[in-house]
Amino acid sequence: MALTWGLLLLALQAPWGQWVTGAEETIPLKTLRCYNNYTSRIVCRWADTEDALRLLNLTLHRRVNGDLPQPVSCELSEDMSSGDCPAHQCVHRKCLIPYQEFALADHDYYFFQPDRPLGIQLLVPLTQHVQPPPPKDPQISKTGDHFLLTWSVALGDPQTPWLSQGDLEFEVVYRRLSDSWEEATSLYSRSSPAVLGAELLVPGSTYVARVRTRLAPSSRFSGRPSRWSPEILWDSQPGDEAQPRNLQCVFDGAHTLGCSWEVRSPVTSSVSFGLFYASSPEAQEEECAPVLKEELSGLYTRLRCQIPVPNPGARGLYVVSVRPRREGRFIKSSDNIQMERPTLKVTKDGDSYSLRWQVEKMYYTHLGQTFEVQYRRDAEKWEDSKRETLQNAHSMALPALEPSTQYWARVRVRPTPGVYNGIWSEWSEAASWTTEWVLPTWVLPIVLVLVTLLLLLALRFCGVYGYRLNRKWKEKIPNPGKSHLFQNGGAGLGPPPSLWAAPSRSPPAQGPWDSQFPELER
Repeated sequence: MALTWGLLLLALQAPWGQWVTGAEETIPLKTLRCYNNYTSRIVCRWADTEDALRLLNLTLHRRVNGDLPQPVSCELSEDMSSGDCPAHQCVHRKCLIPYQEFALADHDYYFFQPDRPLGIQLLVPLTQHVQPPPPKDPQISKTGDHFLLTWSVALGDPQTPWLSQGDLEFEVVYRRLSDSWEEATSLYSRSSPAVLGAELLVPGSTYVARVRTRLAPSSRFSGRPSRWSPEILWDSQPGDEAQPRNLQCVFDGAHTLGCSWEVRSPVTSSVSFGLFYASSPEAQEEECAPVLKEELSGLYTRLRCQIPVPNPGARGLYVVSVRPRREGRFIKSSDNIQMERPTLKVTKDGDSYSLRWQVEKMYYTHLGQTFEVQYRRDAEKWEDSKRETLQNAHSMALPALEPSTQYWARVRVRPTPGVYNGIWSEWSEAASWTTEWVLPTWVLPIVLVLVTLLLLLALRFCGVYGYRLNRKWKEKIPNPGKSHLFQNGGAGLGPPPSLWAAPSRSPPAQGPWDSQFPELER
């Protein structure tokens, strides 16, 4: 039974479909951040997991352009700014690289290398590592009092035969749905179909069956049966737990050599392993891609990759090895500048305040600088503070502030985006000051209104009081029209003639309270 190679490849890809790509960026590389002051140093921060550190140590290397890579000295750091570590319990590191020869055309390449060689190698004779393709399209049909289980197998291109029908046999396993596979019944057949008689089945039960392809005892090949169930894991003798293990390869008898290996799950988060192969011990080595990953139930992760075999007859011995892949990233110095934080002070200019700051002198004076200034009252948070952004400035006059209030301010700097780029520096030390007491502007109008009201009340009181005094004074002046002496025409009340003849003398001046006729008041 002959099928095309395309159908064979589709059949081979079926058991690999649940795997995901394993060539993921490791945690140290993902968290690696390098910034420089573009003058004298580069500061790199990265993180790794505690579980990985118990198994191996990594060293950061740096290569500038085509120069030889140089190891970088790093130390533990409490700083968490090396990026979000996706794993639990990360260990952060900080690396200081003295460097002064910055140039716009530089390309810095950083990568991590384990502290010891890691890898595994396997010699694969193809005829001894054959895994036949699994059966396809199983179907069940009833004929009389028995059932027929049928299937098909793609053996590859008939023009370049490798496996033949005589090299194969099939193992059929069936069980009741409520049973386990350990309790299943097996039978062997050289071809499809397999007959399941009534005497083999329990009436009224639901059964499940599966088939796998095996190499017949008479075949000149050796290897393993096709896959049909997950493998069982067990613990072997202890060893270096960071090393990859259980490297296995099987040839499908056509054009694919499938290999798998296992690695401790914490190690896969820090080191990316690759599968490298050569079609003979003298051939040039190549890397297999893509690598697929499968999380196992235990502490291990299984990785797989399929190696193409273009000419099985001419190349019967493959050299396969697993070792860490060389991965890194380019970090351009001119795009990753972090300047030193400024120094800030507050000055008083008359009735106003100003902020003044200084930054470390840059080796390249043409780099533009952008400053961000924050200031707030003592009761506020920095998130609610006022912000100002200035370019190439070293001072800022503050607007009118509230009197008798404590204020805080801070400033940071970054390169002006353009040819040179980077991130904000750390904030300067926060500066604090308290404004002086000032008479509020609303007090003076209120005082003027109150004084005016008091003056009006005083004038009113004085006027009324003066009017009353004047009235009393007028009432005390004698009025002949109101006197009893001059009523009835004033007969017999006039003074004696001698008084009228007496010489007239001016009486002494009398005030308004001294009556000229005291006898009239009696």
